[in-house]
Amino acid sequence: MNLPVIIDIIIGLVFIYLTLSLLASEIQELIATVLQWRAEHLKKSIEVLISGGSEGTKDPLQLQRVGLLANSIYANPIIKDLNQGAKGLLSQGFRSFTHRMGALYRQMTGTKNVFGNKSTGPSYIPADSFAASLLDTLKISPLVESLSKSRLERFKDLQLAQIQVIGEGLNLPESTKPIIEQEFGWLTAEFNRVVEDYKNDLGSLNNSLDRMSEKLGFYINDSQVYLPETEQGGREFQRQMAFIKASFDSEFERAALRAQLQPSLSNLLNTVRKVRKSQDTVAQIMDEKEESPIYKQIQETLDSMPESLKRSLYILAQRAETGGGDTQEQLQRFQKEIEGWFDRSMERASGVYKRNSRGVAILLGTTIALAANADSINIVNRLSKDSMLRSTVNLYAKQLVEKNANTKLDNLTNLTKVQNQVDRALDNVALPFGWSEPNRLELDAQGNVLLPALMAKLFGWMLSGVAISMGAGFWFEALNKIINIRNAGKKPPSTTDS
Repeated sequence: MNLPVIIDIIIGLVFIYLTLSLLASEIQELIATVLQWRAEHLKKSIEVLISGGSEGTKDPLQLQRVGLLANSIYANPIIKDLNQGAKGLLSQGFRSFTHRMGALYRQMTGTKNVFGNKSTGPSYIPADSFAASLLDTLKISPLVESLSKSRLERFKDLQLAQIQVIGEGLNLPESTKPIIEQEFGWLTAEFNRVVEDYKNDLGSLNNSLDRMSEKLGFYINDSQVYLPETEQGGREFQRQMAFIKASFDSEFERAALRAQLQPSLSNLLNTVRKVRKSQDTVAQIMDEKEESPIYKQIQETLDSMPESLKRSLYILAQRAETGGGDTQEQLQRFQKEIEGWFDRSMERASGVYKRNSRGVAILLGTTIALAANADSINIVNRLSKDSMLRSTVNLYAKQLVEKNANTKLDNLTNLTKVQNQVDRALDNVALPFGWSEPNRLELDAQGNVLLPALMAKLFGWMLSGVAISMGAGFWFEALNKIINIRNAGKKPPSTTDS
């Protein structure tokens, strides 16, 4: 047997593997669609991410939180909009059919529906969509804003209380006291207006502090008119008010004040992490009254977050703060950190899905090999002995490669195109597999199966099953390369005149 014949046999074998792999790919894609393997694996991967990895918590309460949070993320409009199906009547009918088949499969196998009360979920979620939906579900940004507003309210009350104590400590004439009290009432009203504007998002924190400083300056100047500096009370008032005013105007004091009033993400998440034991409460940790709205908001966020997620988000928040900036900039970097965290997790999840798909492909390939009696050993024998069969298969293989020189079987459209061309080729050639007489098991004189023949047949089926599982893309690329090598090795036609 010379080299060209061996190459022709290899081309024929690869073409047959390609033919069966195309069938296996279509069947596996159909099964994956009906049973929603990709969407289901994605949902489970997100639950694994939230729970802290495959070796995550086994605590029933934490597992319940993981499931509820994952369902909440999927119910978020950002993710929900990714699961829109086709609107055509035929498409909707097929979608409904696949949902029923999937429900029937879960009912027969006792498998839990990971989508809860929904029948389906998205097969792919972009990292930015996941990060945005997670932050929106946990209400991290509103929580930071609410906490900042609550702290500004307390800061305002503290400043007014200090100013009131200073005013009450002055030794004032009876005629002056009503005027100072009136000025203090004006300052109180102005401070309250500034805080209300901040609560209604009519100004930034820094702008609100500037306004409070300005109002305080007016109050000091107006009050000083009735408290001459030459008098002991006037000098003491001026000295104490200067300390309070400095907390607004000093660059370093202002920076410290902003950090105190507007908590960083890591500070907030670290506080949430501390509330673990049953005897700890948000009120104890954060100086919040239990009846306050911010207390209830923090408690709701706390109750929805598994412990592992608190730790992960705290670490990501610390990274986001390394670049400095205000809270809004930190939130943007925090979202980017979550996107990277999600992408890294999905890379690992993709590897797991491919390994699982590989196992299914081997099982499916072996089943097809058995059903079609695609015995690799018998196929090689038939190709080596039947020159007409070998030439015919090689001809169709060459035509297939020439028609699809730049085609890659990495999408359903190209896969269908090549499948149709292979189907047309099969109408004109009888490939060496199936249960026809030449491919059946060898029997003895009494009609019994010979053990060596059976063992060889089993081995041939196994080889075919593994080969089919390697996928149509692999065999199509291999066929391209082998035919190109053979064509490159051909001797060019002679140009010598006879």
